[in-house]
Amino acid sequence: MLAKDIMTKDVVTLSANETIKEATKKFAEHNISGSPVVDKNNQIIGILSESDILAALKTHYKELKMVYPSTIIGVHFIELSKQKELFAAFKEVGDTTISDVMQKKVFSVASNEPVEAVIKRMNENNINRIPVVDNKKLKGIITRGDIIKGLYSPGP
Repeated sequence: MLAKDIMTKDVVTLSANETIKEATKKFAEHNISGSPVVDKNNQIIGILSESDILAALKTHYKELKMVYPSTIIGVHFIELSKQKELFAAFKEVGDTTISDVMQKKVFSVASNEPVEAVIKRMNENNINRIPVVDNKKLKGIITRGDIIKGLYSPGP
């Protein structure tokens, strides 16, 4: 079985100048957890996943507070760890462009690669999806779910 036999051909893609808010909407509408970021020539320049979006959310922050009364020797501060409400954190980063948070190192496979090689590359790099690229152009994407479905379905 080859990559082209199990890949999803109709790939939801993103552009680098879209925002996190727009990417989140696409993920929700298409029930996906990640997507390749492509340029105008359909060449991959990055990949964005739910993990990248969650990492961009700053729900925890630190605040310095002066300790009163201060000692004679100097001013003392303590560091407080505070938590920000999720929607407030999302509002702060929602207009950030995808290019600021996407993974720029993208692993890909060719459409004629055996699925065993695809699995090995995904496992070695701890990734959940891998774009299928021929002649520098995006042709499809393979997720772990696609591999499981390929194992269940009879081969070509």
